[in-house]
Amino acid sequence: MNQIPEEEDQEKDDVSDRAAARRAKRSEGRSQTRAPRLRRKSGDSTTEPVVEEKTEEKTEPVITKKPTRAKAKTTVPRKKPVARKKTTTVTAKKTTVKKTIKPVAAPKEEYELRSHPDGTLIRVKITDQGKPKRATIPRRRTTSEEGPGPATAVHYTLDQAPDKRNARDLNIESLQRKTARSVAYLERQLGKVPKTAVILGSGHAGAAELARDNNPVEFADVPGFSVLSVPGHPGLIRAGEVDGAMTLFCEGRLHYYETGSMEDVVYPIQTFMALGVERVILTTSAGGLNPDYRTGDVMFVTDHINLAGDNPFFGHDPRAVPSVFVDGANIYDKTAVETSERVCRRARVNYQKGVLASVRGPVYETPAERRMLRQFGADAVCMSVAPEALAARHAGVRVAAMAMIVNDASHDNGNRLTHEDVVSSAERNVADLTKALAGLLNADW
Repeated sequence: MNQIPEEEDQEKDDVSDRAAARRAKRSEGRSQTRAPRLRRKSGDSTTEPVVEEKTEEKTEPVITKKPTRAKAKTTVPRKKPVARKKTTTVTAKKTTVKKTIKPVAAPKEEYELRSHPDGTLIRVKITDQGKPKRATIPRRRTTSEEGPGPATAVHYTLDQAPDKRNARDLNIESLQRKTARSVAYLERQLGKVPKTAVILGSGHAGAAELARDNNPVEFADVPGFSVLSVPGHPGLIRAGEVDGAMTLFCEGRLHYYETGSMEDVVYPIQTFMALGVERVILTTSAGGLNPDYRTGDVMFVTDHINLAGDNPFFGHDPRAVPSVFVDGANIYDKTAVETSERVCRRARVNYQKGVLASVRGPVYETPAERRMLRQFGADAVCMSVAPEALAARHAGVRVAAMAMIVNDASHDNGNRLTHEDVVSSAERNVADLTKALAGLLNADW
């Protein structure tokens, strides 16, 4: 009887040991499946053996006494302060690059002026993409062969031009067609072909009476001719015989300051030479720079100084025939200058021989400019003659020029000079110019 309770106690102890072992296994399984973070939060101090097992798996040991330090070690790499600084610097670089790129596009809006064979200046836009675009070439034409009519401009690019020829060649062909129309009209009106052409300056229209022609031709009726607007230039063309020689008188001329085009200035004389003219005499009203000159003197031009800043051949093809490289040493015929002394003595005309300065105008020279021109070697100054003399010499035509001294420009006398004074002075002294002109027309030079 006494042994039975002992066996029961033993059985109870065995059961309790097995239950304790099962509980220990379950607690051990839970500690393995649990995350280390949960174990630290729970504050379980019985997890020390589990930590020793995790050290074998190369994981950080869980330290329950100092949880804050372990948390700081794990969270330090997540802040990444260096990465934030890099992003700010990268954005700053992008903004600076954009600012430097903007000025590069500025040259695309630049322009430049380019000259063309007709003397005009075209505003061309400069681009970075290949060659600049070809500018258009203005050309003129008349609507009628019987008169100039309204001038119209035809624009086309070189790619659209017929046969894609050079623009200068096209310009020369256009000028030749234009001159042919003018010559055909003058031949019908004049009847005979003149051998000498006289172009008269301001106030010299009275000298055209030598031709004795009562049916003059107006500039406005000739195809290609421009209408003259300066007082003292009637703009008439007369033709007649002077001592048996057929002579053409052109009353007035077109000045460079009227249109700014040398082609328009020399077009009448080019037409006269195409008509068959072999000699050209140019007259002009000039201011005397030489102190020995007096009003009314007739100066035979031995040479000129072109101060207009332009000439009739600027922008033309250097390969053209005849050549644009005109020799300026022999522009004025020396025989005509030598004959002038004999002619003027017979006609009892006060004459001079000197150098003529040709300026652009229409402004009269200042006292300083007059002194400068005198130091350059000029004896008189005018606003014409030089372009026409160059055009005639280029065509191989003999040239003579006479300047009527209409005012004293050698010093400043305090008087106000006007164009009306120049014309009236020329008209008062045109008789002496007519005598000298008649003697030169009869002379052999």
